[in-house]
Amino acid sequence: MPTRSLLAFAIASLAISGALILLSRLTEVKEPVEDFSSENLILSTEMATSTSQSVSTTTLSQEIRLPILVYHIIRPSYPSDSTAVRAIAVTPENFDAEMGYLGTAGYHVVRFGDLEAYFTHGSPLPPKPIILSFDDGWADQFKYAFPILNKDHYPATFFVFTNAIGRRGFLTWDELRQMVRAGMNIGDHTRSHPYLTTITSTSTLLSEIIGSKQLLEQKLGVPIDEFAYPFGMYNSSILSLVKEAGYKSARGDYYHEGQSKANLFILPAMNAPTTTTLFKQRFPSF
Repeated sequence: MPTRSLLAFAIASLAISGALILLSRLTEVKEPVEDFSSENLILSTEMATSTSQSVSTTTLSQEIRLPILVYHIIRPSYPSDSTAVRAIAVTPENFDAEMGYLGTAGYHVVRFGDLEAYFTHGSPLPPKPIILSFDDGWADQFKYAFPILNKDHYPATFFVFTNAIGRRGFLTWDELRQMVRAGMNIGDHTRSHPYLTTITSTSTLLSEIIGSKQLLEQKLGVPIDEFAYPFGMYNSSILSLVKEAGYKSARGDYYHEGQSKANLFILPAMNAPTTTTLFKQRFPSF
């Protein structure tokens, strides 16, 4: 089999695997709340599938350096954690150290809205801006990350998919409201975290992209202006729907630190380093 065919087969296999893992997580509640090993496998799938997104060198011209960090799991590590989990999960101690380092190293945490205002209105950004985001709405984000963000007075955006809200192991509506009152932003991550590019029904896509936005706005009483593509997957039709839905920007998952106005609806992002040493290497103080 040609190399290209093998690569396509591997990506397709990862996509199917990720969908099955997510489905099992949403339908099974037997495991303890603390056991996030199975859902973290979906995160490694997101990393693998998102690398298939190409970054146009044309649209990335006239860009600014503004890293968008993506966190998923913030919780203590366990001996039973798999290699895939350890590659993405960040302990509360490391997260606390990373947040503390940002301030001492001269970074300024900004919101997606600040980036949007920069490109649409020419509003200034502070030196060394950086955006913090969290995916999927896991309960440990509220338990461990939220207090640290509050302590350091850092804003962050939590991208949630609405079908999971209130389920075991996920954020509740009350927790989301508490974070909103504290100054955090909530972003939309669809209704069911599907592979959007595989959906052929327009009504289903509208429900995933627009219906979830409307539900979040109704329940939380605030505008939902940002969208994150599940698994980082999108196409031209999905991009058009996201724009028509009234979002002001959308985040992808492919690796790049530069941002441009042309990419406002496919903003590149990176998974946050899992240790303080790696974090400092990736984001030097000079």
